[in-house]
Amino acid sequence: MDHKGIVNRFSLVFYWITPILLGILQASYNIYFEILPWGISLVDGMLFGFLLGAFGMAIWFVVKYNSPDDKHFAQLLSSHLASSVVLSLAWAYTASFITRILFPYPAYISYQDNNLTNRIFIGFIFNILVATVLYLYFSYRKNYEKTEREKELKQEVREAVLRALKSQINPHFLFNSLNSIASLTLTNPNKAHEMVIALSDFMRYSLRKQHNEMVALEEEINHIRLYLQIEKIRFGDKMNYSFQVGSECTNCQIPTLLLQPLFENAIKYGVYEASETVEVVLSAKKEREHTVLTITNTFDREAAPLKGEGIGLRNVQERLRMVYNSNHLMKVTGDNGLFVVTILLPNQF
Repeated sequence: MDHKGIVNRFSLVFYWITPILLGILQASYNIYFEILPWGISLVDGMLFGFLLGAFGMAIWFVVKYNSPDDKHFAQLLSSHLASSVVLSLAWAYTASFITRILFPYPAYISYQDNNLTNRIFIGFIFNILVATVLYLYFSYRKNYEKTEREKELKQEVREAVLRALKSQINPHFLFNSLNSIASLTLTNPNKAHEMVIALSDFMRYSLRKQHNEMVALEEEINHIRLYLQIEKIRFGDKMNYSFQVGSECTNCQIPTLLLQPLFENAIKYGVYEASETVEVVLSAKKEREHTVLTITNTFDREAAPLKGEGIGLRNVQERLRMVYNSNHLMKVTGDNGLFVVTILLPNQF
């Protein structure tokens, strides 16, 4: 059981309120009913209250070395009952001994003898209550720390998953780009140089951005533009692309590298086997609660479909779920030669 930080200024002040208050109440009772002179009543009450608090602090050590994780309830109960009885007797007789020396009067000694049993009982109840409060507090602290650890672990797992999702850059894209550069160095060195620069900027952005970073849509589009420039060099007139994004959407925040898998998917399944020019279009519009992104691409319905596992789409779906805690932010449709992916980005995120 971890007790670090338990004994602090606030908890000590709060603890001492109870025994001091009991001493004041006892002195007030004796004064009001004229059981003892007011001077003796005050000294008697404050001394008993102070010693009650001093002896009661020993309960902290009893609780410290009797963890509920290590002992059964019966063992804990018997341990605290015994310690409470011992501390109550020690407190009552010590206080009685000191006050008898201070006030060696027959009337006061008689008062002490008549109330000794009651005071032992009060001390016993006080010690039991202190032990109960300590256990409740320690239990609360333990549960709180456990909850915080679980939150930290969940956050670490979440970030690890996001890192894994972000790192799934299609290796075929890199291989194909390098092969295209190798070919262009012989046939069109200027295009090869252009492609190397675009690929370098593309990879620099991909490596620089953090897995959980949010960026402006405009910045993400600039990155996608580099990717499409590279693919445009590879496919030439077989692929065209455009962006239809209003100025009100450019500052919309979006998870970094979220769009790349969607454009990879559009090119892989739209451009590779197409016999005609394929149009890839990103449009964005702002609605009341969401910014709506739509990525569309035409595809050749006569071409043999490529086999794939849909990793890119699942990647985007999972990232949206983890970032925005919703499974309803992406819709995919494909019909009549048009493939459409719609993403809803919450405006108030």
